[in-house]
Amino acid sequence: MKKLMILAVAALTWTACGNKTNNAAPTDADSTQVFEVPDTLNSVEAVIAQVDSVYAYWNYQRQNYKEGMPTLDERFGTREWQQVRNDAAEVDRDCECGGFFDFGDEGPLDPWLYDCYEGTVSADSVKVEILPNGTADVKFLVKDAVTIEGIPMRWLMRVEDGQWRVANIIFEKDGGIDLLSSMKDYAWEYKTDKQFNIAKIYDSLIKQAEPLLDGYSSIEFLEYALIDVDHDGKAELWVRNGEKYEIIFSLADETPHVLLDANWRTPFSFFPGAIQASGGCGTGCHMATIAVLKNSRLDYTLNNMTQYGMDGELSEEGWEKDGKEIPTDEGQKLYKALGEVKDLYAKWHEIDIPRKPNLSDYAE
Repeated sequence: MKKLMILAVAALTWTACGNKTNNAAPTDADSTQVFEVPDTLNSVEAVIAQVDSVYAYWNYQRQNYKEGMPTLDERFGTREWQQVRNDAAEVDRDCECGGFFDFGDEGPLDPWLYDCYEGTVSADSVKVEILPNGTADVKFLVKDAVTIEGIPMRWLMRVEDGQWRVANIIFEKDGGIDLLSSMKDYAWEYKTDKQFNIAKIYDSLIKQAEPLLDGYSSIEFLEYALIDVDHDGKAELWVRNGEKYEIIFSLADETPHVLLDANWRTPFSFFPGAIQASGGCGTGCHMATIAVLKNSRLDYTLNNMTQYGMDGELSEEGWEKDGKEIPTDEGQKLYKALGEVKDLYAKWHEIDIPRKPNLSDYAE
C-alpha cells in the first residue's frame, strides 16, 4: 500500500494521461439452451436464404399490406426478441419520451432497415459464420434505392421453431449498438425509476459524499441515473455534481453505500459486474480502482498502478486487493477475469429537490 501511495503522490505532479475502453460482445438468447438443427438448415446457404426472405417479405408487405399480417418481429424474430421489443414499445407509449429508436438524423430508425425505406430494400455482401448450438453470426449491408453504399448490419441468429430467426440486431454503423441488451436496459430503467424516489435518500447521499467531496465548491448532486452493473435486476445509483465529480452507490440495503467515486481525471468505465475508475496519474503513469460487485453489494476492490519509462517500457507495476498488496500475477489474473470493458445504459434525470436554507450563506 505504501509503495502504491508513494508512487501516486510523485506521479500526480506530472501530466495526466488517458485510458482506453472497448465494447463488450453483443448479447444473445440463452446460450445454455440446446437447439436441434435439421440438416437442411445447418448451412451458410440456408442462413443467407432466410436473410433474403426477411427483406423480400418487407418489400411484399409494403405493397400488399393487409390487417393482421405478421410484423417482421413476429415473422422472423425469436420469442425473446419479440418480448423485448414489446417491452420497449410499451415504455415508448407510456413515457412520452420520444421512443427508443428516436435517434436517427432524419427521424426514428428501424431495427431491421435502419433508415433504408426508399424503393426496394435488400441485403448485400452477406457473410455468415455458423456457430455451435444452432446459432449464426451474420454481417451484411442493407441497401435501398438511395443508400447505394449500404448500411452495415449484424444479426445474431438461431434456429427456433424449425427456422432461422433473428435473436439480436447490432447497429454496426453506430459503434456496435447491441439492440437486445439496450432495449432490455431501456425498459428496466423506466420501470425501476417509476418506483424510485431520490428525495427519500438524498440527505444520506450527501452525508456519505461530504468526506469524498472535500475541496469541491459544491456538494450538491445535480443528476442521477439508475444502472444495473451486475445485471441482477437490482439498481445501483450513479450521481454527479457540476464539477465532473461522480459517485456510484449500492441500493441493496436500507441505507445507500458508496461503491466507487470518480472525477474528470479518472472517469468511470464498466465491466460485467464491476465498476472501474481509471486514468492518468502523471507522465507514463496509469492508475485504476475497480469495485467488483456481488448481489449489488461490494465484493472486493482492486487497485493497480503502472509506471512506464521514457522508452515506453513498463518499469513498475503494483496491485492491491482490499487495500493489501498482492503479487502482480494474481492481480493481473483477477483483472483479466473481469472480461472486456462494456458500454452501460444510463439515462440521466435532473435532481430537483428544494435546497435547505444554510444560514452561513447569509452571514456577513
